[in-house]
Amino acid sequence: MATKKNFLVTPGEPVGVIAAQSIGEPGTQMVLRSFHYAGVASSIATSGLPRLVEIVDTRKKPATPFSYVYLKGKAAKDFDAAEQIVKKISEVRVNDVIKRILENFSKGTIMIRLDEQKLEANELTAKGIASKIEKLIKAECTAQGNSLLIKTHTKAAKQTRAMAVQIGKLTVNGIENAGRAVIKQDKKTEEFYLVTNNSNIAAIMQVEGVDTSRIYTNDIFEMYRIFGIEAARNTIAKELDIVLREQGINVDERHLYILADAMSASGSIKNVGRRGLSGEKESIFARAAYEETIKHLINAAAFGERDDMKGVTENVLVGKQIGLGTGTVTLAIKKEDISKISEKKGKK
Repeated sequence: MATKKNFLVTPGEPVGVIAAQSIGEPGTQMVLRSFHYAGVASSIATSGLPRLVEIVDTRKKPATPFSYVYLKGKAAKDFDAAEQIVKKISEVRVNDVIKRILENFSKGTIMIRLDEQKLEANELTAKGIASKIEKLIKAECTAQGNSLLIKTHTKAAKQTRAMAVQIGKLTVNGIENAGRAVIKQDKKTEEFYLVTNNSNIAAIMQVEGVDTSRIYTNDIFEMYRIFGIEAARNTIAKELDIVLREQGINVDERHLYILADAMSASGSIKNVGRRGLSGEKESIFARAAYEETIKHLINAAAFGERDDMKGVTENVLVGKQIGLGTGTVTLAIKKEDISKISEKKGKK
C-alpha cells in the first residue's frame, strides 16, 4: 500500500490526463489476450478487455457475477460447519434435480421425474419440492414417489410449455440468485470461505455464521445498493486493479482511484461515455470531441450556449494552451525592464 508521501503530486500536474493514458494505453494491450478465454467454461469470471469495458460502461449486471463470503466463529476453521452454511446458501433449482420432464398437451399436465441421487445430495424430497411449487406459482402439484404431477388447467401447448420452463427455474432450496457455493481455504490464515457463482449478498448476510464485515461481490451496483457510494467507488478501483493485474499490467492505484472518484463523485455511479461523464461536461467542445459532434454544436448554437474554455479537451481542440503543467504559470515583466532590454538590443 502506498504511503501518504507517495500520493503527493506537483501543483498543476495533469493527473486526469495521466490517469486516462495510464489506464487506456495498457487497456488496449489486453485485446488479444482476452480472446484467449473465449472457449473457457462460463464458471470463470469475465476478464481482460470485456471486463474492463463492463466496469467503465457501468453495466447493471456483470456477465459473470460472483461473491466472496467469509465465515466467522466455528465455521471459519471447521469444514463441516462451513459445509452446513453452504447448504443454506447454495441455490438449487428444479432443473438441478430433474431427471426427465414430460409434457402432455392433450391433458394439460406436466410430469417431472426427479433424480433420486440429486435429491439426496441436496437433502430434498419430492413432497417438499411439490409444496414449494404450489406456493411459488400456485399450481396444483402432487408428489408420486420421486415424480411430480402438475396440472396446468389448460390444453394450450404454449401455456403448458411456458409453465414447464417457469417451474424449472424455481428455487427450491438455498438463496435465490445466490448461485452455487463452493468452499475454499485461505493458504495463509487457513480459514474457510465460500465463493458463489452468482450474487445476492443482501440475503446471504442474513445467514448465521457469515461475516458481514468482509462479504464482497464483483457486482458494483449491488455493492452500491447495500453499502453505499463509497463502497461502490472502492469496488470500481479494486475491480480495475484485478483486471489489469491478471493481464500482468501494473498500474499505480492513484490512477484507478481518480477514475473511480470521477465515476462516483455525484453520489451515483456514472459511466465514462456520452450518457455519463463525457456527455455531461460543461464544455460544448469537450462534449463534441467525444461523440455526436454535430448534435452538440447545433444544440449549443440553438440555445446560445457559452464555452469558457477552462478544460483540457476544448483547449487542445482549438490549439490553445491548457491551464495545466507549464500552462499554470503566467510570466509578467515590468515596463522599465522592457525598455532596458530594448536599449541593449539597440546598442548591439
